[in-house]
This record gives sequence, C-alpha cells and structure tokens, in this order.
Amino acid sequence: MKRGMRVTDLDRVVSFQRRGEVDDGHGNKVDGDFAEVFREWARVKPMKGGEGVVEARLSARQPAILTVRATAAAGAVNADWIAVTGDVVWNIKEPPRLTVDRQFLEMLVEHGRGDG
Repeated sequence: MKRGMRVTDLDRVVSFQRRGEVDDGHGNKVDGDFAEVFREWARVKPMKGGEGVVEARLSARQPAILTVRATAAAGAVNADWIAVTGDVVWNIKEPPRLTVDRQFLEMLVEHGRGDG
C-alpha cells in the first residue's frame, strides 16, 4: 500500500527568495538582487522520463517537483521567485498547487541560475 507524503519526507531547508525593488538613483524603481523572504523544510524530487524531461536534460536543465507544507507564506510564491537549497538555485516555473490531502504545496522547479 502506497503511503502519502509525510512531514518527515521534507529533508532539506529551502530559502525562498524574490527580487527587491531598488532606486536607480534617478527616481526609478528597478529590480534589485534576490533577497530571502522565508525558509521552509522541503523535498526536491527530480523528474524522470517523458519527452519534455529528456529534452530539458539535453539542454542542461533539471526539472523537479519541490514540495513544502501548505502555509500562507508558501502559497504566496510565484514564478518570479527562486528557491535555494545549499548552493543549488531552483527557478520556480509555476505557482504552487495544493496536494490532494491539502497538507502540502507542490511546484515545478528547474535547476538554474535565478535569472528570475
């Protein structure tokens, strides 16, 4: 019998970051560097198989599913953010979606540099 996701499956701390706005010195607001908004325990599960996944790997990209507990902070994440775990930067490709049991949020991420 297959068991569902458990909190103990969240095995690493991820820093969720978004770009801040800074003044360019001429009164204009421009995108600044990424800054941490919050940290959360997560699981990163690399995707296997499928034509799109194989194509991504050939293009030196690694898609994965990032799972966190369903919280208000995690629900506010969007595709402009990045997730950083250790020295690995994950570009968030879609807004989080609630799992069937409504305890976790899953989002498609891709290993990258965080161009945002």
